[in-house]
Amino acid sequence: MADNYSSEQVLDPVEMLVECLERAWEKICHDYDASSSMPDLKSLFDQANISDPDQAAEMVLVNMLLEVMECICRFSPWYTRPPRAFGLSSVRDCTSNRTRWMLAPEAAQRWSEIIQPLCAAIEKYCGLIQAVLLVDNLMAKTTPDDQIVTACCSCLPPRAIQLRQSIIQKAEIICDHCRQPYLW
Repeated sequence: MADNYSSEQVLDPVEMLVECLERAWEKICHDYDASSSMPDLKSLFDQANISDPDQAAEMVLVNMLLEVMECICRFSPWYTRPPRAFGLSSVRDCTSNRTRWMLAPEAAQRWSEIIQPLCAAIEKYCGLIQAVLLVDNLMAKTTPDDQIVTACCSCLPPRAIQLRQSIIQKAEIICDHCRQPYLW
């Protein structure tokens, strides 16, 4: 008897994005003999311009390198090395008069095997990244007394989600099935 099941596998965009980021993180940790779990997306995409995937990929790499520098064991030869040894250089932003980190030219070339897949993933999942960062920012702005409410869509039977009241008030969240907003 033949199988009626399709061998096609549904690829979850969140898993695909996280997998790409984890591969980059693991490679960097391996190269610098560091051990730590991958930082959250908000930290990784800090100061990244998601509408420019090349710049965003480099900024994600910069943020990863900064995080790895903090995770290096004091017995490692990398422990006392300056940021330039990690491929980072500091520049002063003329408009804000603040110092920010960027990749040194040789680091961009060295890490091209990480930057290219990151760039492709950022370009492909731009909307997803923006949505996750938006929700993270909204969650960070909630107060402890912000109660969790149940919101429902117009499906029959209605689908329900639980969110903080302030989030549902600030953002219109649309059901992917009925295309109607969740209301509480």
